Amino acid sequence: MELLDVEHRGRTLRGVLHLPSDTNVKVPAVVLCHGFGGNRAEFGYTFVRAAAALAARGIAAFRFDFAGCGDSDGEFDDLTVSDQVAQTIAVLDAVGAHPAVDADRLSLLGMSLGALTASLAAARRPVRSLVLWAPAAVAVAMNEEGAKRRAAAIAEHGYDDFGGLPIRQAFVDDAAGIDPFTDAAAYTGPVLLAVGSDDFVLEPGVLDRYREAYADRLDLHLFAGVGHGFETVPARERLVELSAAFAARHA
Repeated sequence: MELLDVEHRGRTLRGVLHLPSDTNVKVPAVVLCHGFGGNRAEFGYTFVRAAAALAARGIAAFRFDFAGCGDSDGEFDDLTVSDQVAQTIAVLDAVGAHPAVDADRLSLLGMSLGALTASLAAARRPVRSLVLWAPAAVAVAMNEEGAKRRAAAIAEHGYDDFGGLPIRQAFVDDAAGIDPFTDAAAYTGPVLLAVGSDDFVLEPGVLDRYREAYADRLDLHLFAGVGHGFETVPARERLVELSAAFAARHA
């Protein structure tokens, strides 16, 4: 592992690059995008384990903290999806410039809001493959009831309290210009989508919309009996193995 910082709009995004033991030739790489309020280790250190599994298959993996999260610069209050997409593209470019990495063989993996971010970044910056864990499409496609509740909270407090972290008006305004399915469909490569059957963000119709967006490029895996965080040891082991194997097939 080696530390790798990425500069973006006056902020330092801090991360860790996992490299395979043999880097005599340039290797493919996967950039891992964490979820809302998370960091580069992800739930249960699953990103750490995924990065190790990728490196064991000869693939570099870069785990980083989005601006305002973990060890990176910036304020969490400034969070927007579009800014995270721009950060991800900058990170892809920085990882591709590393002397051990093949810039033409980059992929993305994301969790929750990071999965939504990765899906949108993949539509703007060519990548070899895309792995989505429990993508939070509802973050920018809330139902009418949820949108009204959020608007009322922001009007009263200046933010919507989501698990102890603030969602500000800038996030809402930015989200209004994003269609998580139509915008993501511009990506034409292979997609692995992993979701828990009891995931609270898995609103009716979401899987159908992803099937429409990605068509026969989609490799869908439904994990029975787990929620948004894939909350069992077997589920997380399967998630890591599926994802690493998928990325290796398409590297």
